[in-house]
Amino acid sequence: MNSIIPHSIQKPHVIAFDLLMEKRMNELQLDALLVYIINTIDRSALYWLADQFDLLGYNGWKLADTDEKKRSLIKKGIELHRYKGTVWAIREALRTVGYPNATIQEHITHWAGFTIQLNVGDMPIDSDQIAEALEMVKAYKNVRSHLKGFEFKILIDDVLIITDDSHEAPQTVDNDTVFTGGDFRYNGEYNYNGEKNHSSDTDVLELTIN
Repeated sequence: MNSIIPHSIQKPHVIAFDLLMEKRMNELQLDALLVYIINTIDRSALYWLADQFDLLGYNGWKLADTDEKKRSLIKKGIELHRYKGTVWAIREALRTVGYPNATIQEHITHWAGFTIQLNVGDMPIDSDQIAEALEMVKAYKNVRSHLKGFEFKILIDDVLIITDDSHEAPQTVDNDTVFTGGDFRYNGEYNYNGEKNHSSDTDVLELTIN
């Protein structure tokens, strides 16, 4: 047996212990010990890494609802704390938890006021998610700045069918405007006076929800 145990203490119980430790060490998965390779570390270690980098709660962990978002948050942890209190930190923190296109507009109503527009695409969003995003912004903004509100840009992919004769959208509220195309052609039924859109292209309906 190749052993580094001095000959003077090579007793049966010492040799047995040495063999046991050798077996244990040979069975160790060394990759599991590389805890700072965030992309490959086992998901069971993610919480403890987030705790180490002070990312729990509204510092990001509470909003990171997938392993991918958690790993992204942890990888940015040091930078987020280094630049905490800056516009970059707010935008980057939101990006890591699923809001990649946050737009921050400063100097709203006051030199310290700002608003945030979140482009959520077709992702559903509810009041709880808005409240959590607000708490996360509070965690990363500086004390003197005041968030005046969120704006959400939502993608609605649907078909709009209008059947009212010469009334494009009688049920829309006053501050909404609907432009329709494709149904009005140069066929003599309508005058080309700017009131109707005669193009046959695809139209886009934009709704602002307050």
